[in-house]
Amino acid sequence: MNILIVKYLPSGSKSNTLGLLNHFTENLSTKHNITEVDLLKSPPKYFDELTLGAYAKRNFGGIELDSKESEAIKPLDELNEQFINADLVVLALPMHNFSLPGIVKVYLDAIMQSGKVFKYENGTPLGLMDKMKFVTLYTSAGKYLGDYEFLDNVKTLLKIELDFMGIKDYGFVHASSGNPDNIESEFANAKQEIDQIIQNWNI
Repeated sequence: MNILIVKYLPSGSKSNTLGLLNHFTENLSTKHNITEVDLLKSPPKYFDELTLGAYAKRNFGGIELDSKESEAIKPLDELNEQFINADLVVLALPMHNFSLPGIVKVYLDAIMQSGKVFKYENGTPLGLMDKMKFVTLYTSAGKYLGDYEFLDNVKTLLKIELDFMGIKDYGFVHASSGNPDNIESEFANAKQEIDQIIQNWNI
């Protein structure tokens, strides 16, 4: 299995999310081909006027790009190709201000390409990544349940993106570090959820 790990862990070795990611990789049941993208060390390129124009021209207009346009969009294409070649994607991050860190959204913008991960049929979008598995490991200070569940926009936004790409087999593992009285149980429960995902997906 080709596993792509995409991580944004700005706290480095002190990252709470790193503990979840390490638990995941250390408990895989079989050997896999693992590729890792560290968004801190290799930040994805933003769309600018040139790359956005090239994307629209090629992916929606079906027009061949010139050399300048091809070179401009190449970094985004490389991320997209890496993504679509994965059987399983593991996204590891902290929640920032109730949502995805900005750099993670930039990565998603790079890989969400028409004709690659989705297409349009008679004006209706159709996801192309139905064979992919996807798991998100994330942590936050707060725990947003019940009436406060709407504050967890990590899950809300990613569900929209994953559904749009046609990914049906996905999971979310979250742990809260804000309450010192139950932090151990929070992370123990999260690791049990990871173990269950590994077992269910036979990885």
